[in-house]
Amino acid sequence: MAALGRYFRVVFFMIVVFFFIICCQILARLHREEEKWDLLGGGLWLEESVDYGGRLLVDDFDEHDRDNISVSEMDIKVPIILWWTPLTGERGKVKQCDLGRCFFTVDRHFKDHPKTQVFVFYGTDFSPKDLPLPRKAHHEWALFHEESPKNNYLLSHQPVLNLFNHTATFRRHSDYPLTTQYLGKLEDLTDKKYFVPTKSKNSLALSPLVYVHADCDPPSDRDHYVKELMQYIDVDAYGQCLHNKDLPKKLQDPLTMEDSDFYKIMAQYKFTLAFENAVCEDYITEKLWRPLHLGSVPIYFGSPSIREWLPSNKSAILVSDFSGPKELAEFLNKLNNDDVEYEKYLDHKFANVKNEKLIRHMKMREWGVNDYTRIGFIDGFECFMCNRIHRDMENLRVRHVATKNHYGCPRPKLLHDLENHDHGKLDMWQQMYDRAGFGAKTLHHYVLSGRNMTEAEYLSHLDKLQRQHGGNRHEWVLEER
Repeated sequence: MAALGRYFRVVFFMIVVFFFIICCQILARLHREEEKWDLLGGGLWLEESVDYGGRLLVDDFDEHDRDNISVSEMDIKVPIILWWTPLTGERGKVKQCDLGRCFFTVDRHFKDHPKTQVFVFYGTDFSPKDLPLPRKAHHEWALFHEESPKNNYLLSHQPVLNLFNHTATFRRHSDYPLTTQYLGKLEDLTDKKYFVPTKSKNSLALSPLVYVHADCDPPSDRDHYVKELMQYIDVDAYGQCLHNKDLPKKLQDPLTMEDSDFYKIMAQYKFTLAFENAVCEDYITEKLWRPLHLGSVPIYFGSPSIREWLPSNKSAILVSDFSGPKELAEFLNKLNNDDVEYEKYLDHKFANVKNEKLIRHMKMREWGVNDYTRIGFIDGFECFMCNRIHRDMENLRVRHVATKNHYGCPRPKLLHDLENHDHGKLDMWQQMYDRAGFGAKTLHHYVLSGRNMTEAEYLSHLDKLQRQHGGNRHEWVLEER
């Protein structure tokens, strides 16, 4: 009987717990119902995707226009942040951030809504032909761009950067820095999953250096440098650029460069030529972090500030420390035959990361990379903007204005003055950069004038500026400073 009594007590307790959970869910649902109506006055659901009566333009058909829906008259009571050139496909979402809520959307019908405050541009797609003009007094612009400066040279010039109020770029001085976007976690630098001991590397029938690039003849001028380097030391080039060795067929697609089998091949090399496709402060990609992860010593060219981000003082060999390819090759040949000295460059694999600045940065970074336990940097930047809006509304702060150190990058130049150097491709990049400088001043002029411009007007004004300066880039470079 005692056992039966205990059984009924357990069952009774479970029933009470079950009903308690159900009641909590009902109360929470009612609270959300009340909150969503109080927040938006239009039935939008808090922190969930919403349908506000229309859809994005598809095949020249739009339900807003068909049904005469005026988005601008919707009673939305929180600031609207509109992705003008979308990096996301979010039709509409209300997000709760630390200091308040904001409504995020990619729907351009909200352009003239009185609550629309920030227009967000993905840098590669930022174009003078497609801007939300005229820009109203309360409108702010935001720039999200983690990619190479070669994708849009307009962003390397101060007149355009001054148009933005919020920035998330690879530059450490941007409002929401993405400098370590290609470093998943600090532990990757000490991880030995793919590590190949030096003696094993020495026994392999491979060149000491590996070069894997699919973007040939970029503005960093890397291919010309590596081509001459190959005259003095053996290099296995698997990519499309300077190709001389084939990967297994299943790994020949550039999209497989995160495949574990690709990692195993790259980890067998003592050195990896890690050349960025463009040179700019803090522009650091997987070209550096991947070999550090795999246990291959990177031969690095790219960000001038790279020493500040390395796991230790001796974890990469910098091209800028040598007078040219011949001197670099002489050093690498010597290091390749000295296991003791070579392994000093792998110290981070055995003695942990010693760069306190890098350690501190990674600990303070709120976003994660391929880490579902942490916020992504897109969501992070969205809340950064939302929090700023609420903070500024409360404190009436002066409007933020981006400066050139939020993204601006220098003009492409020769990596090294080589004999018989073909300047054709580099000249093209330099001309694009220079013309973007005149384009930046033209764009700034039209945005401040408060009206839309036709493509013909933009090109006419740009050409006029070039004629005024005689095509001399040095004049407007000085003016930018």
